[in-house]
Amino acid sequence: MNYYSFSVGDPVKTSWALHEIVKILPKREKTEGMPPIFYKFFPIANEEVRLKPQYQHLCCKTCGRYDDDEIFNVGFDDPVTIRFKGDFGHTDDRVFAVSEKFLKILMGKTVGGYETKPLGKSGWHALNATLRVDHSDKVLKCGKSLCSECRRPDDAFGVFDQLRQLFLPPLRNTFFTTKTGWPRHGSDRDFFITEDVLEALKEGGIAGGYCNRLWTTDDVKKHKERAKQGANYWRPPPVPLNGKRGKK
Repeated sequence: MNYYSFSVGDPVKTSWALHEIVKILPKREKTEGMPPIFYKFFPIANEEVRLKPQYQHLCCKTCGRYDDDEIFNVGFDDPVTIRFKGDFGHTDDRVFAVSEKFLKILMGKTVGGYETKPLGKSGWHALNATLRVDHSDKVLKCGKSLCSECRRPDDAFGVFDQLRQLFLPPLRNTFFTTKTGWPRHGSDRDFFITEDVLEALKEGGIAGGYCNRLWTTDDVKKHKERAKQGANYWRPPPVPLNGKRGKK
């Protein structure tokens, strides 16, 4: 059985679940000489936001970091701003949001390993992976600089992309993630799914990004062989979630 990680599509506009928009800022000019592709990945902020009161006690007073599970337990009230083109994605405040269509497919296929809560009355839902597995300690590395109050590192880097890096769950048709959370930009944890879930999402016409198959030992060998031949960037091809329904 194959296993996959999620890669969300690039958001065109900002989305917020924990913060509320308090002011639309004047349009800022783009930096002269900066290529247009830069602004696709780093859009210019055009709004001022503030953290909602119900989450403030969960955030470190010095660095502002928080535990995603504690936030999820509080729940999500309006106002919520979701501007995804597809059916899933991470908000700018690190909440993994899925559409009603996405959730109905999971429920219809009896997918396990997750829980959801409504994102206010937006019609979207926050999804949290509840099946959590052990992993190799060598994958993600934390930065040396720590917050003086909560002792969280400023950043972490690395990615889970190989089967041997995870203690895979003995279940089919499930979401899962790592037991350890990491202070990374965009998300606290990587979300993984089994092949059954991927096929259900493709069959249901889910759009919004793609999935990467976790590398097998044969993939690693192939990568090394291709690298010797000069093809350093070979990897298993991603599986797009483009809204096109798969064949039954």
